[in-house]
Amino acid sequence: MADVAREANVSVATVSRLINNQGVVSPDTAERVYAAIEKLAYEPNLLARNLRKNESWVILILSPNFTNPYYAHILSGIGDAAAELGYSALIFNTADNEVREKEGLEMLKKHRADGAILMASEIGCDWLLEYSDHYPCVQCSEYDPAVDIPHVSIDNYQATCDAMEYLIGLGHKRIAMISSENEYVSTKLRLKGYCDSLAKHGITPCGDHVVYASRDYSFKSGQVKARELLTSSPVPTAIFCISDTLALGAITTVQDMGLRVPEDVTVIGFDDVEFTTMFHPYITTVVQPCYQLGRHSMQLLYAQISQKQDVPRQQFLEHQLNVRESSAPPKSVD
Repeated sequence: MADVAREANVSVATVSRLINNQGVVSPDTAERVYAAIEKLAYEPNLLARNLRKNESWVILILSPNFTNPYYAHILSGIGDAAAELGYSALIFNTADNEVREKEGLEMLKKHRADGAILMASEIGCDWLLEYSDHYPCVQCSEYDPAVDIPHVSIDNYQATCDAMEYLIGLGHKRIAMISSENEYVSTKLRLKGYCDSLAKHGITPCGDHVVYASRDYSFKSGQVKARELLTSSPVPTAIFCISDTLALGAITTVQDMGLRVPEDVTVIGFDDVEFTTMFHPYITTVVQPCYQLGRHSMQLLYAQISQKQDVPRQQFLEHQLNVRESSAPPKSVD
């Protein structure tokens, strides 16, 4: 900046005002400064400027497991939206651990990130207010309704009710559910949607027909829990899984036991990740707009960072049920 000032025969303060768009500079002076900038190929020292303004132009993403294809599409949406707004995105893998989440959020206090998007907040995460009260934060996909932090998600309750109406409409009454051990709001709402839908149609759920897979929806736990269901009595004619990974595990177990999907057992999933159509039967599933969830999360975070008025506290994006090959009416209606 001092070199530009000498070349243009102006003060450093004048160059600074022009570069940072602060104050008034006469047209003649501005022309000389711009000519000097072009001649010297001047570029502002962004690191120094960011330090002065306590800005990093980095946003922090707390992800429990970015190898999960569900999270991968959300991360892609966040990253694209961040780049369009001039931000870099830093992914911090929390391994679904609260201690790791707090370690990541400390970056906000150190001004190493301007805001954070949290992708796996569980029920009872009021400790996050220590950070969200002072720094821009957004919850994506998972959130705690009792904690006042802006969030973007789908209506998990209605999405489950839609899936259950479809299964019941096919004639299924013995519908099992593979849920999860975690404390995500989506898990709670999907279980409630399952139970309420059965009650609405006067169907009494079997006590053994709700099982709980691992908290990270692992393929192996889907296999294990599907075997539990298929060796219970009465055997379910349909299995509703709260993730596509669990549905894939369930289908594998059905086939390993010498049964067929959907002729013997209908299996449906949730999320619509890529592998749902990588092999037959293609999986019937609830479609979450993962990429758009990521984009909206970044846009909501930017609204906070730029201190725009009327930042919405919650956004629900549209879901849909994608009917494919893994679902069919039961062999017999009982």
